[in-house]
Amino acid sequence: MSDARPQLSAAEAAKFHYAEVLKYTGRAGAETIDPWDPKADTFMCGNAKVRADYTVGRTGSDFNSIQMAVSQAVADAATGGTDDRIYIAIRPGVYEETVIVPRLIVGGRTVSLTLFGTGSAPQETVIRANIDQGMSGADFLTAFGAAVDRYAPEVAEIYRANAALDRLSTENACVLRVENDGFQAKNLTVHNAYNCDREDRNSKCEDGKGGPKNAAGQFARGWHQAVATLVHNADRVHFDHVRFSSFQDTLYFKGRVPGMTVRSYYSNCYVEGDIDFIFGRSTAFFESCEIRSLGSRVGHTYVVAPSTNMHTPYGIVFNDCDFTHDGSEAALAGTFSLGRQWFQTVRASPYGIANIEGYRTQLAETSEFDDPPKGTISLDVLEAVGKCVILNSRIGAHINASAPWDDWSGGRRNADGEFVPGEWNTRYRPVQYSSDDFFRYLEDWLKGEGLALQKPDPAEPWLAEFNNRQA
Repeated sequence: MSDARPQLSAAEAAKFHYAEVLKYTGRAGAETIDPWDPKADTFMCGNAKVRADYTVGRTGSDFNSIQMAVSQAVADAATGGTDDRIYIAIRPGVYEETVIVPRLIVGGRTVSLTLFGTGSAPQETVIRANIDQGMSGADFLTAFGAAVDRYAPEVAEIYRANAALDRLSTENACVLRVENDGFQAKNLTVHNAYNCDREDRNSKCEDGKGGPKNAAGQFARGWHQAVATLVHNADRVHFDHVRFSSFQDTLYFKGRVPGMTVRSYYSNCYVEGDIDFIFGRSTAFFESCEIRSLGSRVGHTYVVAPSTNMHTPYGIVFNDCDFTHDGSEAALAGTFSLGRQWFQTVRASPYGIANIEGYRTQLAETSEFDDPPKGTISLDVLEAVGKCVILNSRIGAHINASAPWDDWSGGRRNADGEFVPGEWNTRYRPVQYSSDDFFRYLEDWLKGEGLALQKPDPAEPWLAEFNNRQA
C-alpha cells in the first residue's frame, strides 16, 4: 500500500465546485450538461416555508405512518394528474418502519416528493428499523409488510419483490429507499437499528467469521450490511440537516444502470458508521457535514468506498466537512482509513502477482471465477475505479495521517497500527490515486486483452485532497 497523500493545486481544486460537480448526468464518458443548483431551492436552504400536502404524526394528522402517506401521495398524484412537488410533513416522534419512495411519472413528467420533520432538530423525527443483509424475505414481510396490500402499486411492488427473496441483498436491507427523481428530505434522522448481532445459516459467525461477540453483543466483523438510506437510481436528490446512522454501509447511492451518472447533494448532514459507510458509484457532493467513524465494534474503519466509473467526471466530493470519531480505543489509535476503492462484484482480479498456478483473468461479459485457475472480469467492473476528493475539511486524528487510503482486499493493520500487506487474493486491487496508476498497473494486461482505453493527459485525480487540516 502506498503512503501517498495527493494534494490538488488551487486551480485543480476549483474544478470541484459543487455547481461544476453536479452539472453532469448521463452515460459515463458521454454525459450531458444539465445544470442543477440545489442551493436555489429556498425551502431546502431555510429561506421559505411550504404548506404540507400531507401530515404524519401519532395523533391529529392525516397518517400515523410515513410509508402510508408516501403511498397515498403516489396514488393521488396518479389519479389527480398533478405534476407539482408533493410535501409531506412529519411531526416529531420515532417511526418504526421502512419507507420506499418510488419513481413517479405523471403525464410524462416527473413528480418529486419532499419529506420534512417539523421538530426543532433532526433528532426529534426519526425513521427507524432493524433490517440487515442477513434477513430473510419472509422475515422482512413479517416485520414491514403488514399494510402492503393497501400501498400504491409502485410501492407494493418493491415490498413484494423483497419478500420473495431467500435473503435480502445489501440494497434491499435499507430503512429509507429513494427511487424518486428530485427527492428531498430535511430535518430528520434515518436510523438502521441493526446492532451487528444477527446470526443466520450463511454467516457462520461463531465459527470464526465474525465472532466472538463484544460486550455490546456485536460481532467483531461486519458480515451483515445494514443500510440507513439507499439512493437507488434517483437523480437530483437533496438531503439537508438529515442524520444517517448505522454501522456497515450506512449511506448507499447507485446509478440507474452501470455507467450511468446520477447526482445527490448532502448539506449540513451527519453520517456515522464503520465499514465503507458512504459508498456507491454515482456522483455525490457533501457540504458542511459531519462524518463520524465508529470504533466500538471493529478495529479498523473505512469512511468511503467509491466505485465511480473511470469515465464519469466526479465521484464522491466533500467540502468544508468535519471527519470525527466516537472516542473509542480503536479510534484513538489513529489508524482508521478515509477509504478504499470498491472493486464492485469482482471475482478475478487482473492486478498483482497471483499465487495460483496458471491463474489468468480475461475480459468477458460477466465477472466470474467458476473455473479456476481461469477467471473473467467485465468491462463494467474493470472501469469501476472509485473517485473521491476532500476539500477544505477538518480530518480528525483517528485517520492515519500518512496512509489514509487502503488497497481493496490487500492486507490488514497490526496492533501497532502498521499496515501488513496481505497474501494476494482474487479480489485484490491496489489503491489508485490517479488515472496514471490504472494504466501503470494494467498496461501489459490491457494490451493482451486488446483493450484500447484512452489514457488521460494530463492524469485525472481519483483520490486527492485540498486545503485540509487535522482537527
